[in-house]
Parts: sequence; structure tokens; C-alpha cells
Amino acid sequence: MATLEGGAYDDALFGSRFDDFIRAHGGDDFVNGGNGDDIIFGDEGDDLLFGGNGNDTVFGGEGTDVLHGENGNDVLVGGSGDDLIYGDNGDDILLGGAGSDFLLGGRGNDVLLGGAGNDVIDGGSGSDLLAGGQGSDIFVFDGGGGNDVILDFTPGEDVLQISKGINGLDVTAPEDLASRITQVGGNVVIDLGHGDTLTLVNADAEDIQAHPENYFTVH
Repeated sequence: MATLEGGAYDDALFGSRFDDFIRAHGGDDFVNGGNGDDIIFGDEGDDLLFGGNGNDTVFGGEGTDVLHGENGNDVLVGGSGDDLIYGDNGDDILLGGAGSDFLLGGRGNDVLLGGAGNDVIDGGSGSDLLAGGQGSDIFVFDGGGGNDVILDFTPGEDVLQISKGINGLDVTAPEDLASRITQVGGNVVIDLGHGDTLTLVNADAEDIQAHPENYFTVH
């Protein structure tokens, strides 16, 4: 495994076609891991980090960072700061960490964990496992998202943001979703049309139907 290290200033670091260990250190850095299964640390500064091809592990570190997994099954960790984290292709794990982060899983069956802060979480396509963590989180569903599961939804604090007319349904307001809710054991399954479902773990269908405004917004 080759090793690349930046300095205290703004660096541009490019990995090889093999497995690389890249540490950017200080400054606002640009890193592209290239091919191979890479390990990338952004460290201090507001960094732009690309895993490239391969199954990469990318740590944003301090600062407001942008992380892209690109191809492969990647692990992306935002760290501190308000980070933008994109899984892109593959079955990825996205961890927001501290700060109010934006997480987009992209294609594949992903795991997205917001962590501390008020996060925006969008699994993208595929069947994803989602958790907001601490803070008031927004879970985004635009259609074509597969069968997603939210582990820790808190009504009145977190929000399910549903696209108007999702998957061709007549959905223009939160109450339009009430008839699409089913209690399955201790969980609630929401039918979003075209085979898409959203499961809320440890939820009550009767409460959702009585107070849909505490759960949904429609945009």
C-alpha cells in the first residue's frame, strides 16, 4: 500500500491504481483515491475527498467537508463540521458524525447514520437502513427509493419529507398518506407506491393516522 501525505497548506493528492493510504493533514485539500481500496483522511480544513474506484474508507475529519464514495462499497465518515456525504454507487455506509450533515446514499443498499446535529438523510435508490441520531432530522423520499427502514424516528422532532405526487400517487398533503399506513407488529409500514415502502421501527399507525402533520411534510 502506497502512502501519500499532504502538508499544512492546501494540497491536491492523487492516489494510484493500487491500494493507497492518503493523509491530507492541514489546509483545504483535494484528494482523489483513484483505483484500489483506499484509506483517506482529510484531517483539518474544508476538504473535497473522492474515493474513486474500489472499496474505500474516507474520513472527513475537522472542517466542512465533501465526501464522495464513487464506485465500490465504501465507508464514509464526516467527522466534525457540517458535511456533505455522497455514497454514489455501491452498498455504502455513511456516518455523519458531529454537525448538521447532508447524507445521500445514491445507488445500492446503504446504511446512513446521521449522528449528532440536525441532518438531512436521503437513502437514494435501493433498500436502505436509516438512522438520524441526535437532533431534528429530515428523511427525504422522492420515489424509486426501494424498501427503506428508519430505526429511530421521533414524531414532532424528526420529519418525513415526501415528494408531492410521489410515484404517481395523489399525495399533496400529510393526511393523504394516512390510508397507506399498516401496522406490522411493533412497526409501521408506509406504502409509497410502485413497490417502494418505508418502515418506521417502534411506531404506532393509529398515532400517525391521527396526527400525520407530526410525521410528514409534502413538497
